[in-house]
Amino acid sequence: MNKPGLAAAIALGLGFYVSAVHAVPAIPEASGWSGHVNLAVGAGSSESNMLASLGSVDLGDDRISSLDEDAGSEDLVMPIVQFEVAYTLGDSATQFYLGNQVADYLNFDLETTLETHLGIRQAIPGIGTVDFSLATTPLATDVWKDPYLVDQRRGDTERTSTGVKISWDNILSTPFEFEWVGKEIELDDEESGTSSSLGLSRAQQRLLRRTGDVDRFTLHYDWQINERHRLVPGIGYTDYQLDGDAMAEDGFALHLKHLYDLGRWRLVTKLSYEDVESDEINPIYGDERQMESLGASVTVFYANPFGLKHWTANASAAYTDEDSNIDFYDANLGLVSFGMFYRFD
Repeated sequence: MNKPGLAAAIALGLGFYVSAVHAVPAIPEASGWSGHVNLAVGAGSSESNMLASLGSVDLGDDRISSLDEDAGSEDLVMPIVQFEVAYTLGDSATQFYLGNQVADYLNFDLETTLETHLGIRQAIPGIGTVDFSLATTPLATDVWKDPYLVDQRRGDTERTSTGVKISWDNILSTPFEFEWVGKEIELDDEESGTSSSLGLSRAQQRLLRRTGDVDRFTLHYDWQINERHRLVPGIGYTDYQLDGDAMAEDGFALHLKHLYDLGRWRLVTKLSYEDVESDEINPIYGDERQMESLGASVTVFYANPFGLKHWTANASAAYTDEDSNIDFYDANLGLVSFGMFYRFD
């Protein structure tokens, strides 16, 4: 869904800009290989009582002194790599691709940073563009085996996810776009609530399990206001069908993106809100968990910096805050990143 009228040199350098906006990038008309890579470094801070690390990057403290305290802050520096390699069959408007997604900081879903997709896109006249992919996480997120262990060193365990993503852009030649993501979450060792100090029964411990399925449904509308401004509002529904009933929750989400086009400069601003809650009482806290998440990010793109064709410099700042009625589950993440994007055709 590239904007018409842009100079070819600028268009070549904005693939990362498009991928940050649309779940389904436009399919080239010509057959052949294409792709892009964005190499960046990010720095910031994280506060979470549930997350341990992403690769070698620490996200939370391995020791807590109370089940009522807020999470401690962890500084972080992390590489960010986003890439895609695709082959297009121009006559049939079919594209096969392998790549990963732009990091989903706004949903505190850092594993998406390196979630790799193998998929196919198909443009159908009068119908739109359909995208189907299989997803997995080569780099696992580590969580605590028992996050509720107090005054002892908490051991970590790998959390992996596999799933399917289906997107439908330009639905029936309209500006609507629909996306469904289904994931299965697995933990190598799930020991939530097993500490003898809690005195929970086996049945109560099962209420705290974090494995299971997650479904996200999102509907966007791409509103071209004028030559410089576009607004993309969205509404979504998330269903965490986890094995632990006290951790299972569902609710709605709202998204808003603003795109500002100024020649070689592009600015993408995103706002996000999500409200989910559980129907089962948490056996530790005696209350049903509720969570409100607020997120915001700003990303600036500059095409052909220093006269470098096919390159786009980019910088991003993102912050998300998860506020629960149970303080132990409060979390936040702030991140600033700088990168260089290269596109080849």
